[in-house]
Amino acid sequence: MRILLILGSRVTGTIAGIYLFGMIWRTTAPDGAMAMVVGGGTPVVLATLAFLGTKAADGQRPSLRNARTWFALLGLAAAAAGMFLLLIVAAFLVVQRG
Repeated sequence: MRILLILGSRVTGTIAGIYLFGMIWRTTAPDGAMAMVVGGGTPVVLATLAFLGTKAADGQRPSLRNARTWFALLGLAAAAAGMFLLLIVAAFLVVQRG
């Protein structure tokens, strides 16, 4: 159940991030870096909050004092940002091909 919540928050964050990316990109076209940071950071934040807010199989919440938690957060951040970047590249290629 925990993995479904985390994956759902990643997908939701990616969709919200792409929407925010498009809105920021459209209003401030020269400032694409801010649009990428906000858009890419949205799925990372939502996945991290879902991970820290849910309990593991042993009934304990993750502790920020544990190194395993930090490696899991690093993996979540890389996966969420990678998913966002892949979808942005795919959308760019679809728009370019017409």
